[in-house]
Amino acid sequence: MVGRFSLRIDGREISILSGEKRDIFYIHSSGSDAGQWEYQIEGVGGYAIDLPNHGRSDYAEINSIDDYAYYVSQAIKQTCNRAVVAGHSLGGAVAQKVYLDYPETCTGLVLVGTGARLRVLPEILENLRTAPEKAIDRILEMGFYRKGLEYERVREKYLKNPDILLLDLSLCDKFDLLEDYRNGKIEVDVPTLIIAGKEDRLTPVKYAEFFKNHIPNSELVVVEGASHMVMLEKPEKFNSILDSFLNRVLSR
Repeated sequence: MVGRFSLRIDGREISILSGEKRDIFYIHSSGSDAGQWEYQIEGVGGYAIDLPNHGRSDYAEINSIDDYAYYVSQAIKQTCNRAVVAGHSLGGAVAQKVYLDYPETCTGLVLVGTGARLRVLPEILENLRTAPEKAIDRILEMGFYRKGLEYERVREKYLKNPDILLLDLSLCDKFDLLEDYRNGKIEVDVPTLIIAGKEDRLTPVKYAEFFKNHIPNSELVVVEGASHMVMLEKPEKFNSILDSFLNRVLSR
């Protein structure tokens, strides 16, 4: 059963979606909220955060991916102390920073449709300022394998908060750990699951392959018939992959 509760972090209410008690913590993508993970909360269990300024969480000044990582780390400490940290796109960047800056909270990583660097097309950022609907349609065209109910739900969510989407994508555009992975400055030593949609044009499969080549204890699964929003497009397949990984990692 899916439930919801709030935590207090630095005086702010942070909303958490929850399912069966399990030590996995999900972080959503740009302009989204915890509801993006509802299929996983229902089918796999765990906790999903509404990042500050998203969903039902309070406003907070956010200037970097690091700021989001702070709130996530504090939420993990209050819910399950330590967890496998799962992040999608922006959330994947946040998950990497949680691991790097708050390693005591992270027992594993699940990196979904994300990268060590997340550059955003300049035209998308510019159109979000001047013609948000045009930018949103371009993002969705690149992020979904085909149109459908989930496509329309995400579109509606983005249209309600284009300023938050712009902020998140601007933070993604500045996020860059690529050389730190390449030169060995970053060494990930927790079990890591990498999931990519084969048709993803926002974070192509080569981004996932980079992680596989630079994280020793990792496995990569490429899901057919899915794009960037793989957890929404192929939830049963996604849940099966995730559940199998968690059964191995959390039983240790």
